[in-house]
Amino acid sequence: MAAESLFPDIFRMQTPGLRSNSLDGPDVGPISDDVQHDGAVWIESRKSRMKAVMRLLRGLMATGVIFACVSVWTAAAAQPARSVVENLDSQLVATMKQGKKLGFAGRYKKLAPVIDQVFDLDRIAKLALGSKWAKLSADQQKQYQHMFREDTLATYASRFDSYSGQTFKIKDVKDAPGGRRQVDTVIVSNGDKIPINYVLDNDGGDWKIVNVVAKGVSDLALKRGQYTSSIKEKGADGFIKQFQAQLKKYPTIPSVPANSDA
Repeated sequence: MAAESLFPDIFRMQTPGLRSNSLDGPDVGPISDDVQHDGAVWIESRKSRMKAVMRLLRGLMATGVIFACVSVWTAAAAQPARSVVENLDSQLVATMKQGKKLGFAGRYKKLAPVIDQVFDLDRIAKLALGSKWAKLSADQQKQYQHMFREDTLATYASRFDSYSGQTFKIKDVKDAPGGRRQVDTVIVSNGDKIPINYVLDNDGGDWKIVNVVAKGVSDLALKRGQYTSSIKEKGADGFIKQFQAQLKKYPTIPSVPANSDA
């Protein structure tokens, strides 16, 4: 865009007492030495203003490039986080469509690889205990993380068991505190819209889900409240036993190694 269109008033200034440069402009008569001197001063002043304008234009152009780059970088950062959730959603739909045929064990096995891939399960398990994590021995920590994974897989296999036209839509991808990303989605089922927001963190170069917020309720916060209360009341051993009892509410859980392609 020409400078004239950005700063019309500067470029439309006329010099008093000078003959118009326009072919059809008014003839104001001979130009005196004083006027010529004043005109020269004004011309120098105009040159200075022109230089200032050009510097400003260059600054504006540079700023525009920076903003454009920021926009590109933001979009590039959003894409990996979005892809993680898209992968999960597509696998959930595929599993639901085969839900009855697969049965609980089949859905569990089908969902295990994608859930291992998109969720940072070991980290979520640790975050859910907060400071109580240190109350568990090293062996108990491993046992708890193993059970936490089984419980997560079993929950998804139980809840996403059939298909009746449900759709998953990503509404927005935005920054979240701590350098994280939040992917806002909605599940449309029988006319109802259920908001599900995923919080992802980049640890080791891969974006992974570290929390799920359904209808404004944080799953991580719920688990932390339940688990820390159990440890406080029953101790580490009692917590492990309570978790084992919780897993028994599901049908027989198949053995699927972590990060398996089963």
